Amino acid sequence: MKVSHRQNVVRRFAYEGSGKAPRLSCCCHISELMPLVRQLHGMARAEAEARQEQENQQAA
Repeated sequence: MKVSHRQNVVRRFAYEGSGKAPRLSCCCHISELMPLVRQLHGMARAEAEARQEQENQQAA
């Protein structure tokens, strides 16, 4: 994945005064992101299943 600054001059801590973070531009292919999406989805599914199982045990 390629990440580049949108402005030619990168100022360190430029966001301190304005409260805004410097803008970044990201150029990537969906195929590069899919493994991360699958991993996050799997983690969320596991957490939801564990929560549901715990609720079922408390209800019984």
